[in-house]
This record gives sequence, C-alpha cells and structure tokens, in this order.
Amino acid sequence: MTNYLLCHQQGRLAAIKERLLSRLSSCTLCPRTCRQDRYAHTGFCHTGRYARVNSFFPHFQEEPELVGRGGSGTIFFSYCNIGCLYCQNYMLSHFGEGHEVSPD
Repeated sequence: MTNYLLCHQQGRLAAIKERLLSRLSSCTLCPRTCRQDRYAHTGFCHTGRYARVNSFFPHFQEEPELVGRGGSGTIFFSYCNIGCLYCQNYMLSHFGEGHEVSPD
C-alpha cells in the first residue's frame, strides 16, 4: 500500500496537510525559503495558496513497469522555483500558463 493511502487510513493525512499549510504564511517549502506570505502574495515560485496547473493526464512514455495499463498520471504545474533557461517546459515554468486549482 502506498504511503499516502496508509497516512489517510490512519488519520494522519489531515494533520500533515495542516502542518504544510501553516508553512505558507512564511514559506519555506522549497530550498529558496523566500519566506513570502503565500496567503497574501505569491512567492519566488509565483504561487500563492493554491498551485497553478497547466495540464494533467495519464502518461505512457515511461518504462512499462511504471505506467501499467492505465498510465502513470502526470501533472504539469505552472511556474517553477528553479528557473532554468533551457527548461523543456519553458512556457509553463516561466509564463505560468494554466489555472489555479483548489482542492477545497
């Protein structure tokens, strides 16, 4: 069983979510530790409270052991905290194409 499903079954997933959300008020979730209040503004990553997602779909371009018959789901997030000039997903990571997604 995957770790996140086990955390959910044991009732620990909600506590982990709250602990991570509490770090958004002075963001230290990535190595840049910009300490931006992501509830009020966006951080270096241009992301506020909710992530921006460009696309999501089953992905079949990996090893068969990883994708199975249904694909290994992939999510392309908008923006990036690294900022590589030669990024293969430059339009997503630098221009933020996509929509803010709220799980609530």
